[in-house]
Amino acid sequence: MRRRIAVAAVLAVGLALGTAGCTFFAPQATAIKYNPSDGVSLNLGKLQVRNAFVISPKGTDANLIGVFINSGSSPIDVELEYTAHVKGEDQVLETHIVVAPGDPISYGNPGVKQVVFRSANVPAGALLKVFIQYGNESGRNLLLPVLDGSQSEYAHLTPSPLPKPKPTSTATPTPTPTN
Repeated sequence: MRRRIAVAAVLAVGLALGTAGCTFFAPQATAIKYNPSDGVSLNLGKLQVRNAFVISPKGTDANLIGVFINSGSSPIDVELEYTAHVKGEDQVLETHIVVAPGDPISYGNPGVKQVVFRSANVPAGALLKVFIQYGNESGRNLLLPVLDGSQSEYAHLTPSPLPKPKPTSTATPTPTPTN
């Protein structure tokens, strides 16, 4: 009788482990951190970048989309470096943004000044490599996904064109009579 109970108990434990064993050994999918949208994220000291990507409909200029958060108590001057193709040569260009403490700033949204990577020359589907650094903090590379803006929710986020130069009138010198 005891043998039957022992065998039944061993079988029950074996059945329980056999049917639920994968949860003991496999990682839980809900515990894996990931970026739930089109962009990527980065933590760099007191700066957090969330859901960052670029819109580049023609594959030349690219508009930065993403949220920048400063968890510190003073403004952060963030340097963004990227490689641009200018006049047939690759050049490292940089742009700066200031992130105030406490208030997240959402670049790419209407009413917020655009951060455009001019002459980035990255087609949709590629990754734009941007080096992010501020103050004495060690910088990090961020690979930003490139979208073309063809999706309706991104259509209004394309890079703004460069201002067109205004023609200036050049005065034609008129001779003045001398006496």
